[in-house]
Amino acid sequence: MNFYKKLILGIIIIGSIMRLTIFWVSPPNNSYDDHLEVINIYSQEYNRPDPFQCWECYQPPVYYYVSATVLNISKFFGLRDYTCWKIVQLINPLLSIIVLYLAYKILSLINVKESLIALTMSILVFLPRDIFTSVMIGNDYMLVFFSVLSLYYYTIVIKKLNKGKKINVWVCALVLSSLLGSLTKQHGLLLYILPLTIATVLYFKSNYRSLYFVIPVLFLGFFLSLSEEIRKYNKTGELLVSNQHFFDYAKGQFPGDLKKVEFHTFRISELYREPFISEKTSASFFTELYARTFFDYEWRFLDPKIPLTKNLGRILYSTGLIWLILLIVSMVIIIRDYIKKSIKLNLNDITQKFIPILLSILFFLVPLIQTIRYPYFSSMKSMFMLPGIIIFIIIFSSFMNEYSYKKSIGNLLIFINISSGLLLLFGLYHLTGLSLDNLSGPLWTIP
Repeated sequence: MNFYKKLILGIIIIGSIMRLTIFWVSPPNNSYDDHLEVINIYSQEYNRPDPFQCWECYQPPVYYYVSATVLNISKFFGLRDYTCWKIVQLINPLLSIIVLYLAYKILSLINVKESLIALTMSILVFLPRDIFTSVMIGNDYMLVFFSVLSLYYYTIVIKKLNKGKKINVWVCALVLSSLLGSLTKQHGLLLYILPLTIATVLYFKSNYRSLYFVIPVLFLGFFLSLSEEIRKYNKTGELLVSNQHFFDYAKGQFPGDLKKVEFHTFRISELYREPFISEKTSASFFTELYARTFFDYEWRFLDPKIPLTKNLGRILYSTGLIWLILLIVSMVIIIRDYIKKSIKLNLNDITQKFIPILLSILFFLVPLIQTIRYPYFSSMKSMFMLPGIIIFIIIFSSFMNEYSYKKSIGNLLIFINISSGLLLLFGLYHLTGLSLDNLSGPLWTIP
């Protein structure tokens, strides 16, 4: 095993330990929304609640059926309630560890250089937004899992198509993964872009034998996904229903008016002065997304009154700023080369690179659309676009694969990522317990 393979393995192991450690110190009732209430309702009779029976009852059912089953099995063995809910909380950390493995497999499948795989994995493993989301009870991380799983199956199908091999089983797996993603979160419907692309490729290649199999499978999966939205429309009269159609809990939130939302600012200097959420930053759309991606901006783990937490935030924002600058520079170089060299896109480039990038961009639009619908800071969640962030990071590395860079620079960036991640782990491990009495929202009641 060479140096970079050992490094990749070490990064994944450290990332897995991080997630399990932070899961351990954060209680199961620490979450952005009260998903425990919904799980408890499902666990009673396995009947679905009405969309407006509670704040999160409108959500699709897959995560809640899985969690309710885990909860009831735990109770069957006579475990105390807190332990049962802790086991439910463990679902997402385990999924996040699988996501790290899937990301590595995808990077290998698309032939990214091992040194670049190590660099990419160091970003994914220590991405704060991914860590925060994965250690909480909630359905958001299950969508991340099905999104990356769908990309994995999609990559396999494209590879097999190029080699003229059979794809039927893998297409079924891709459609099933897309279906489960859409039945986990509403915007999981975006995942159908991947099997639809496969059907389009088969059409242009005149592979009608496979196409006649794929089309019915695709339509069946999409119909089952739409049936969830049709069910909720019949009960509520609202398309793509939100809890805010019925509840007005967010109406007092800042900024409260679309005219007050800033789509043109990035208040990085204000973030350095006050790393946690404040009226100086919460109206700025891009500042909110950036802050929620790289730090515990909404303070669900760290108490702003503890001086160390603000310094930790400044360090993590600095790491994020390094990556934001490098991303912009890299994108300018790639776009310039495509224009300068008049590079003609072949079908393989479109399917392997640009379709997944398109999918990630559509995920990026989700918080924008939600903010337009409901102009409150709680709508500007980078958690909504987390599947897109991970897919973008994975696929962008395939663009960078064609460029050479000094390995010493790559190793330095890996060191920065690992150091930032370990600082975050140290802060959360030692300070989360001290911060639980002063979170931005309540610790939900354990049913």
